This record gives sequence, C-alpha cells and structure tokens, in this order.
Amino acid sequence: MAHTLPDLPYAHDALEPHIDARTMEIHHGKHHNTYITKLNDAIAGNAELESKSIEDLVSDLDAVPESDEVKRRWFSEKQPGAGQLLALAWFNNANKLIET
Repeated sequence: MAHTLPDLPYAHDALEPHIDARTMEIHHGKHHNTYITKLNDAIAGNAELESKSIEDLVSDLDAVPESDEVKRRWFSEKQPGAGQLLALAWFNNANKLIET
C-alpha cells in the first residue's frame, strides 16, 4: 500500500487571517507530500512494511530489522515517517486550535 497525501479536512483558506491560503497550499501540497514520498521510498520493496499504516509503522519501529536499509532511511532524510505523522496531526487539528 502506497501512502498518499490526504485531503485537508477544511479549505486552504479556512485558517485565515492566521495562516493564509498560499502558505497552507505550500505546506500541505509540497512539504507534507515530500514526507509521504520519502516514506514510500524508504519502505519500497519491503511488503510487510508497505502494508502497514503510518500509525503502525511509527508505533513499532523495533519490527524493522536493525540492518535493514529502511531503518537507516527512516532516521535520515528528515524522518519521513515521523514527519508524516506529525503533519497529519497538525493539519487535521489546526482549524480546531484557531477556533478556540
């Protein structure tokens, strides 16, 4: 299963005036998508890891063999797995933070 960029749960301009639409387009469409691309690259060829959700991957890093190329790439290249999970949490909850 290849990980894909999820849609925002709100419009790009929903956080204005705090965060403008263009900033959201850049951070969601480019930065967040880069984490997903690097995550998919890191787990490519390992069917067991490819089948896991991002939450399962991050919660069980010990399941990745120490010598596996995946582990080296997971902790390098700006930590794509952790970055993906953090981006999901932020993008899914940013509107709630601003509404309060």
